[in-house]
Amino acid sequence: MNINSSYTQEMVSMRRSIHQKPETGWTEFRTTALVVRRLKELGFEVKMGKAIVNTDFVMGRYDSEVKLGMQRALQAGITQEEIDATEGYTGAVGIWKTGKPGPVTAIRYDMDALYVPETTNPEHIPNKKGFASQYPGVMHACGHDCHTAIGLSVAHWIADHKDELCGTIKLIFQPAEEGTRGACSIAESGIVDDVNFLFASHIGNKPRLGEVTVTEPGYNATVKFDVHFEGKPAHSVANPQDGRNALMAACHTVVMAGSLPRHGSGLTTVSCGKINAGEMRNVVPTHATLQMEVRGSTNELCDYIYSQVCRAVKANAEAFDVKYDIVKVGQALTMNPDKELAEVIKECASEVVGPENVSYFKETGGSEDVTFLMTRVQNHGGQAAHFYYGSDDTGPHRSDFDPDDEKSMPVGFTIQTKLLLKKNGIH
Repeated sequence: MNINSSYTQEMVSMRRSIHQKPETGWTEFRTTALVVRRLKELGFEVKMGKAIVNTDFVMGRYDSEVKLGMQRALQAGITQEEIDATEGYTGAVGIWKTGKPGPVTAIRYDMDALYVPETTNPEHIPNKKGFASQYPGVMHACGHDCHTAIGLSVAHWIADHKDELCGTIKLIFQPAEEGTRGACSIAESGIVDDVNFLFASHIGNKPRLGEVTVTEPGYNATVKFDVHFEGKPAHSVANPQDGRNALMAACHTVVMAGSLPRHGSGLTTVSCGKINAGEMRNVVPTHATLQMEVRGSTNELCDYIYSQVCRAVKANAEAFDVKYDIVKVGQALTMNPDKELAEVIKECASEVVGPENVSYFKETGGSEDVTFLMTRVQNHGGQAAHFYYGSDDTGPHRSDFDPDDEKSMPVGFTIQTKLLLKKNGIH
């Protein structure tokens, strides 16, 4: 695998800078500023804020977290002007117009971290080399810091090879992938409506270092949502008849949702991961909140089970005479990569790691919100595909996750630049 060492050094340096100051979904103000600075420095047209985020479709964005994210970014050296330029919405799209006829190709990079505390094990590479998370309880435990760094080095490569390229290239730096919260609003902005080819990828997961898997149709459609019940307070003994019990409505909803019939046509799941309710022991509980999700092996099955849970919420709210509100905080669709474009990925990956190290992979357990971007492109006549490039990590969403950036990132970078040459190279 031939790669200019300066690109590797650049990727590693940027990844480690981002890793030290991880930012969760919709709070990636420092990361966005670093991305925008570099893209502009390289000569890209940059779009951000409400130009790339349709605020009507934003999910799982909380004002308190956004405010903290802005404060941390300022403390980390980002200017108020840079924060103001986001209009409160993180993410950026770099656009390179070659001025020569050719297709519009897009590559998506997610940017957000997780609420996972980083291990203090001294053998953990970020600890050993001094770039561990500086924010307690937050770390890049899924490799999105690597994705962002690779994207900026791909941008550098585009600028270096501009005379070899035609058409238009869009690099999409997407916020809030975790919880499947960000891609829908980006897609609904229309930024990918003119895209002919969309590539998405992820570091690690199933393949090990030096291996690549091309994604087949799969992934689960999902809806993440919060259910809020509002009742009426009363003393639990003196006048319980005057109260309206939000906690009981919530508990019965959980039981009913867990008892709903699944669908014989494929996977449907319901999960309630958290419940918060009540005020004190002798007061009829006035408030209750459920954090829930459903998944389905098809979009239709996901819609089916979601509608069933919504019926259960409504029924229990009526039974206990309480108010309710269902707030969607995340969503993803099933993934249906185009076979023709998947073959292009296979061909380019084979040139990088050897054909014996390239295989196909069908994801049946997880969900990915890039599916909104892929589906949007496909609905407008374009093609989309996805792949994984391996690393010898311990597994995502763990406190000891580390993909050994010096070895794994160059694989993803090289495949992506080959894809750009394949689709936008002057032949």
